[in-house]
Amino acid sequence: MGTYGSLEDILKNQKESYENKCIDGKCSSCGECCTDMLPLSDAEVKRLKAYAERHNLKENRHNLFWDKNATDLTCPFRNNELNICEVYSVRPVICREFICSKSLELAKSDRDSIISQSRSIRSLRYEVFGNPESLVLVANALEKVRGGLL
Repeated sequence: MGTYGSLEDILKNQKESYENKCIDGKCSSCGECCTDMLPLSDAEVKRLKAYAERHNLKENRHNLFWDKNATDLTCPFRNNELNICEVYSVRPVICREFICSKSLELAKSDRDSIISQSRSIRSLRYEVFGNPESLVLVANALEKVRGGLL
């Protein structure tokens, strides 16, 4: 999944598929699905914030070394050094349900079902850490779409 770069790069490289990185049918903890923008309920946001505060978690940054200004769209709870999710025990439903060995159609169906359960797409970086960078990227994209630039 392309998680870095300009909005134009993201849209240009967006694919309607994903790669199965499971090992023997189990999650390999590769982190490719760990993203900032997720369908979250109010309760999930509250639980994640409380957990982050209780455990003194800080926002993990995953900037590319050659582009320090790129918007980081990866999950702020993904610890790439240890290859773990720092909120695994309280992770959102979408994270509990997703596995990349599913077909694209089934993954989309599951996502749509989860979104319809009183959830909306939210930025973990913003909701938990107050970092609006993903929201700014989306706002800029909408502005460009409305202006006919994309």
